[in-house]
Amino acid sequence: MGSSNKIFWAVSMFTILILACAHRQTYNEVVAEELARKVRFDSLFHGLYFDMPMTEFYEYGYEMNQKGIFFQNAMNVEVIVHYDDEYSSPVDFVFFPDEKYPSIQIIRGYMKYRRWSPFAKDLTAAKLQEEIKEIFEKRYGGRQFMKIVHPEGHWPYAYVKVDGNRKILLYRSFDDQKVELVFENLDNMFE
Repeated sequence: MGSSNKIFWAVSMFTILILACAHRQTYNEVVAEELARKVRFDSLFHGLYFDMPMTEFYEYGYEMNQKGIFFQNAMNVEVIVHYDDEYSSPVDFVFFPDEKYPSIQIIRGYMKYRRWSPFAKDLTAAKLQEEIKEIFEKRYGGRQFMKIVHPEGHWPYAYVKVDGNRKILLYRSFDDQKVELVFENLDNMFE
């Protein structure tokens, strides 16, 4: 390939790159586009789903506890799921649905490396956030996560993924110990 062809291809690739980056959708544009599609994605994780009645959630949680999948914390106010093999190091996921709704509309929780300590520099929330992002993109399909401003301003960015009505938000805690997760049904956002 001659030098003029190389220059032509380099300029062409640069132009394509500039045009591709010229308009990145904002978070609000993505939400509007996804809600306009009128497609529902209610599946969350471990059989939980948006609009699951809270009474059913409690019964289901008890069944999952009996199967050794869900565990309760010491105060019996949160659910814990242990992931021993899915991540680079064992991870605990602690969560609970927002009880102000009669059915599951929002689940807040966090994931943390089980062996986290201030001295375990290979087990930071920054690393875990990237692992969760990669695993969730495969698990849930659809759009990729996009960077947004960190909701609490502690770190430069957070990740959000919106598919239809389902929003998944990932952000690092201020102390870099855990990754906060929020699953939210956007259909109820404007009610």
